[in-house]
Amino acid sequence: MSRASGGKAAMPGLMDEMMGALNGADGGLGGLLGGVLGGQADARSEKAAGLGMEAILGGLAKNAQDPKGAESLLSALDKHDGSALDNLGPGFGSAESTADGEKIIGHVFGDDREAVTQNLAAKSGLDAGSIAKMLPALAPVVMGMLGKKKAGSGMDAGGLAGLLKAEVETV
Repeated sequence: MSRASGGKAAMPGLMDEMMGALNGADGGLGGLLGGVLGGQADARSEKAAGLGMEAILGGLAKNAQDPKGAESLLSALDKHDGSALDNLGPGFGSAESTADGEKIIGHVFGDDREAVTQNLAAKSGLDAGSIAKMLPALAPVVMGMLGKKKAGSGMDAGGLAGLLKAEVETV
């Protein structure tokens, strides 16, 4: 899942940073996921979270291949300044965050949402219902990290597309 464990790159990438933020939250990743999944966080759910974030990044990268998709994503990041990363404990999986996440997941996967959910369930060993709860909780984290990167670097749509492409190629 992360390059730190996979040895693919020495520099931390988006996945490493997101996993670090989630693990650094009060209660860690397991605690956050337990809140979303109703207390059933385990190694499978942590694996599913990593796979879910990779899938979201992959979907965003695919959408950003089209210049209009990249511009649309860049515009959407104006609403995601990284504050979701600062509020992981109490804000993770909240009704407001999940509603935002549902919109994000709808834009990222569109009609493929069910297939993505089933694929992640098969790969992680977690049931599809849990994956369907987890993805909208993770989506604001992904967008928050991208928004933070955008704000910190002033990247344009091409830079964003390049960042996503490079990240997907390394996971």
